[in-house]
Amino acid sequence: MKKHIRLFTGLVLLACTAHAQHTAVPNIPANQFSIITYGAVADGKTNNTAAIQAALDKVKENGGTVLIPKGVFLCGPLVMYSKTQLLLEKDAVLLLQNDIEHYPVNNGKYQNFIQISGASDVKISGQGTIDGQGQIWWDKFTAKQLTIRRPQMLFIDKAERIEIADVTFLNPPNTHLSLKNAREVYIHNITIQAPANSRNTDGINIAAKNCTIENCTINTGDDNIALNFGNKTANAFECENILIRKCTFGYGHGMSIGSFTAGGLHHVLVDNCTFDGTTSAIRIKSARGRGGIVENVTYSNLSIKNCKWPVFISAYYPKEPDSPEIDSVVAVNDQTPVYRNINLEHITITGATEAVKIWGVPEKPITGIAFDDVKINAAKGATIYNATQVKFIHSTIVATKGEVLKKYNAEVTGL
Repeated sequence: MKKHIRLFTGLVLLACTAHAQHTAVPNIPANQFSIITYGAVADGKTNNTAAIQAALDKVKENGGTVLIPKGVFLCGPLVMYSKTQLLLEKDAVLLLQNDIEHYPVNNGKYQNFIQISGASDVKISGQGTIDGQGQIWWDKFTAKQLTIRRPQMLFIDKAERIEIADVTFLNPPNTHLSLKNAREVYIHNITIQAPANSRNTDGINIAAKNCTIENCTINTGDDNIALNFGNKTANAFECENILIRKCTFGYGHGMSIGSFTAGGLHHVLVDNCTFDGTTSAIRIKSARGRGGIVENVTYSNLSIKNCKWPVFISAYYPKEPDSPEIDSVVAVNDQTPVYRNINLEHITITGATEAVKIWGVPEKPITGIAFDDVKINAAKGATIYNATQVKFIHSTIVATKGEVLKKYNAEVTGL
């Protein structure tokens, strides 16, 4: 990995990756309790919420593992605590109840399937499956028959030393995994799967410090992974030291940063990943009023195929102006998007619709984007507006129609 390290304004990215390694894994006591002991029935019909929660409450006393054995266990919302592991054996299925009429509501929201708040040392692992049975939720949401927020499959807030390993996550009503204000997170070898047309089924939506995500396969109806770290009115959280590597991204919206970036993001490495059929691959998105600093981000050793916008960096989410000339400079404040020191290196892009789209706001142009050994084949070329110090080094764009580069208020060299 050292051969891809690059200096950023006096800081070395190696420090980011070293800190992001999974050095602080959960400490789980040896106690183990099977949900069968507490009356759970593996018939896919009996509601096992009380039995499974009783096992989790028992483990809460001294820490330990709650075992989900082989079988299909229907249940409703659950709460996990510190020093607890939820272990799903091979062929074990935890199935979320899809009886919306009787689904529990709290504080004006449907309760999340698995909730972890203010905890430390928590692990969810095993060869089993957590299935959210989301189709009925997506249908009712599309038909505008739901008036409150759908449940997220796994919601973690203000927690540290979290590990999620090996489990398959399927078809949530809303986001698969949502982690806010988290520290020391290790997510690895998991599979995330929902239909391409499922509504708001982000794969991993995370705001964290010291996080490694690796060897994961993600196909979903929204962002495959989103680093999303708050706005000025709620839950702004500074993120740093994020390592994402050896992941496979299928359909979905890509590896996203934003759109809420008020907390700030520093030191990210996305390395040795593949993208095939994602709407975007490298995606940074924010807007005036929800922005913050995004800096020192490197994407390296990526294979990107069949993406509409393989490189999409915009400070106008969700929609850019019709043309850059029609927007005027406004006052800079602490909610202005700031993107700087972004490196793309050793990347191959084929089958793209539009090679590159970079669009900053005129009062705070995007600063310092380097393309080093990046090869792009696309139908259309690059669009770069309101950006400075954009460098192409040993890089090429082959466009089958139109201009290779369109720019406005942009400093671009090497292309």
